[in-house]
Amino acid sequence: MRNKNGVRHYFAEGLTTRGYISLLPNMMPSWKRAYVLLGGPGTGKSTLIKVIGLELLDRGYDIDFLRSVRDPNSMAGFIIPQMGLAMLDAMEVSPLRWQAPGVVEKFTDFSLFCQELKLEKHRSTIIEIEKKLQELQITLEDELASELGSVLSARTTKIPIQKENMSWILGNSAQLKVKKENSGPWPLAENALKLLQKSVINPFFLHGLTAEGWLNLAPHFLTDFDQIRLEGDETLDALDWVLREAQQLGQLIEIVLHPLNPDEVIGIAFPERRLAIWQGNPENLHEQGLDRPLSETVKETLASWQTYRSQLKGIYMQSVNFDQVDSHRETLINQILCDLHTKG
Repeated sequence: MRNKNGVRHYFAEGLTTRGYISLLPNMMPSWKRAYVLLGGPGTGKSTLIKVIGLELLDRGYDIDFLRSVRDPNSMAGFIIPQMGLAMLDAMEVSPLRWQAPGVVEKFTDFSLFCQELKLEKHRSTIIEIEKKLQELQITLEDELASELGSVLSARTTKIPIQKENMSWILGNSAQLKVKKENSGPWPLAENALKLLQKSVINPFFLHGLTAEGWLNLAPHFLTDFDQIRLEGDETLDALDWVLREAQQLGQLIEIVLHPLNPDEVIGIAFPERRLAIWQGNPENLHEQGLDRPLSETVKETLASWQTYRSQLKGIYMQSVNFDQVDSHRETLINQILCDLHTKG
C-alpha cells in the first residue's frame, strides 16, 4: 500500500492495554455531516466506504480513511477534514456514544439489502457468534494488559520520577507514562486540546494488531513529510518540549499515540509544514517497543476472533443482494456530492 496524494490511512480507535479506546469524540467537533452505515459484517459496508472514498479522491477531495481496529485490513470509515464530512460503519467503531451535537446524520441500514428469510434461518447462530466475539474481545484486552503491559513498564523506568519531568500534556498531576488505573480513556488528547488554545490538535493511532503482528501505517503516512527522528532516553522529553512550543503556533498539529499506551506520544506531525518529529525510526517497531513477539495465547485469541468473524461475514454475505448495494452506492455518492457542492 502506498499513499496517493490527498489520501491518508490511520486508526481513530485502539485496542490498548487499557481497553478499547476511541478518539472519535476528539475529531467530531469539526464535523458538520455524517453518513452512518448500519448492518452486519459482510454486507458490503467496508467496500462501499472504500469505493466512495476513492471516487471522491479522484474528484479532488482529500480523504482520510479510518481503518478498523478490529479488522485492520478493512475500512471503518472516511473523513473529508476540510469539508467536515464523514462516513462511518457503526459496527466497526465504538458504540453510538460518539454522536456529536449539531452533526447532521444520515443513516443507511444494510439489512434492507438482505433476504430476511435467510437471516432468520441463521438467527440463533448469529447471536451465538456475536456473543463469542464480544467475549473474545474482552479476553484479548485482558491478555494484552497482562502480557504487553510489562513492555510499557520497562519503558517507563527510563524516566526518573521527578516533578520537573511531569508532562504538561497530561497536566500537573500525571507523568507522561500513566498507568492504566490512574487516568481516564484519553486524558492526553483532552488536556492537549485544552492547553493548545491557538492550535487545533488531532490525535490518532498508526498501528493495528493482527494475528501476524502489528500493521504499521506510519511509513506510508509519513511518505511526503520531512522527518526529524529523535533517539535515546530523552526522546519523550524532547517531544514534550516540541508540543509545549507548538502551543504558540496556531496551526493544525497531529499527534500519534502509542497503540498500547494512549498516554504516550510517539510522533508529532505538522501537516501545513509537511514536517514530522518521531520517536526513532517509524519503520522500526523495536524503537516503539512493539517488536516483542506475540504469545501463543494472544495469537490464538486473535485467530479465534478472525475465524468467528469470517463465519459471521459468510452468513451475511449469503443473504445480501449486492446489486442493490451497488445501486445505493450511486445514490449515496450523489447525495454526498450534493452536500459538498452546497457547502462550497
